Amino acid sequence: MEFKSGPIKIKVGAPPPPRDPEADRATLRAVQAALEAEQVETAVRLAEAALAQGLQHPMLYNLAAERLESENRFAEALVLLQRGHALDPSDVGLRQALALCFFRLQRYAEALPHFDALVAAEPGFAPGHAALGATLDALGQLDAAEAAYGRALELQADNLLAVAGLASLASRRGRHAEARRLAERVLAAEPGYPEAVIVLAKADMADGRAAEAKARLRDLIADPRSSPEQRTFAQGLLADLTPENRTPDA
Repeated sequence: MEFKSGPIKIKVGAPPPPRDPEADRATLRAVQAALEAEQVETAVRLAEAALAQGLQHPMLYNLAAERLESENRFAEALVLLQRGHALDPSDVGLRQALALCFFRLQRYAEALPHFDALVAAEPGFAPGHAALGATLDALGQLDAAEAAYGRALELQADNLLAVAGLASLASRRGRHAEARRLAERVLAAEPGYPEAVIVLAKADMADGRAAEAKARLRDLIADPRSSPEQRTFAQGLLADLTPENRTPDA
């Protein structure tokens, strides 16, 4: 009995053909060479072809997952990353990709142990600490998040994720002057950074500067970089600043 998938025929129960170790090593060398030459698209194509031919390696799964993530197909990417991680749990690069994929899927509790493992394996890697901070923040572990963001900044003073994270924490804790200073630091490096815009709008609201807050929030809602969640949050703040637009209570 046969099932067809495009031009490939798979016989049920048939053992896979024996692999040629030297050919497999040559394939992996070709993928690595493409990466070293910064020919990422070539490396991804080679990885996808190798996986289709039955070669399994963490690097191949990671590259194939990158393509899916670039197309916002995170659930499918996660399957590939999990397969790669099962092959070699010590592969730090793949573990970072797996953690980030869980994070993008908002599966923060599942991302956390992978970020923990990442910073344990690479304690000097600032982006790992910043991502750990964002994960802890999303889980409501604010003190631990603040510590992780702080460690990221000790290692890399211009890590925007960490600066923006600390700005957001300060804002939520009512420390609006501190939040404003940190958010302005983020926006000086990357104008329009959505989380920093929200922090500044909240600081404006706390200072009674409603017009400035409204302008920031409207710009954020119109900014294509803003996530749906950020737009919804900004619309809620804007409604608070525009009482005439509120729905009357029943």
